[in-house]
Amino acid sequence: MTATQFIAVDAAALEAVQTELQEIKRILEASHVTPPAKWITVAAYAAKVDRSEATVRRWIREGQLERNRKLVRNPDV
Repeated sequence: MTATQFIAVDAAALEAVQTELQEIKRILEASHVTPPAKWITVAAYAAKVDRSEATVRRWIREGQLERNRKLVRNPDV
């Protein structure tokens, strides 16, 4: 025979947790995760790596960065 164990819970606290969980569930169901872009602009790349656009363009000319038309590969991908 298995013994049943009961615990005392404050009803108001339990209701608050349930309300918060419902809100979290609503937010998660409404969210859409999009992967980062494979290619980004020179300006966006410069901002991500905290360098000037001129520096990023120089890196492109020197072959240090992969380029696709006017875009560079996103460092986050």
